[in-house]
Amino acid sequence: MKKVTYNEKDNSETSELAGLIRKIDTLDAQYVNRICEEIFKHQPFFLTVLLGYRADVSPQELEEIMKIYFLIWEYFGSNENLPKRKVTQAQFEKLQRGNKHMLDYSEGEPEESREKIYTDTLQNLQSKSLWTAVLFRYNNRPVLINMDRENKGIILLGILSFIQSFETQ
Repeated sequence: MKKVTYNEKDNSETSELAGLIRKIDTLDAQYVNRICEEIFKHQPFFLTVLLGYRADVSPQELEEIMKIYFLIWEYFGSNENLPKRKVTQAQFEKLQRGNKHMLDYSEGEPEESREKIYTDTLQNLQSKSLWTAVLFRYNNRPVLINMDRENKGIILLGILSFIQSFETQ
């Protein structure tokens, strides 16, 4: 089985990500207001998608999803890699369709081929350490573990699409 390879940059970012995770895990109302205003100013579609989950998930699930979105925002902000241009709905949906197509295509493949498809896709991420942190959180936070499987998949696909959107700006 082919595995995703991590470079020195990916490895060095792990301590930075650990600090960002500690930060978002201790967020307060003032932090939430400040960061939401910042996101709305620079990337309103990112915030719109996050807030759109309110109708589909519980308040506890929304809080965990919000923390992941804030982690993405803080990660790109701390590296001064926030996109200069606003991510549009069209750009996001194009990436999301591509990711969904990859998943749909892989469903008909044998396990070994499926893993290769996933690995090839994820190997192209520039922020593999961030994606790893997101997956770790998704697989270790009880609220996210117990989330409806379909919602979980849709939201995770959106998260991946936003990471890719921010990388391609």
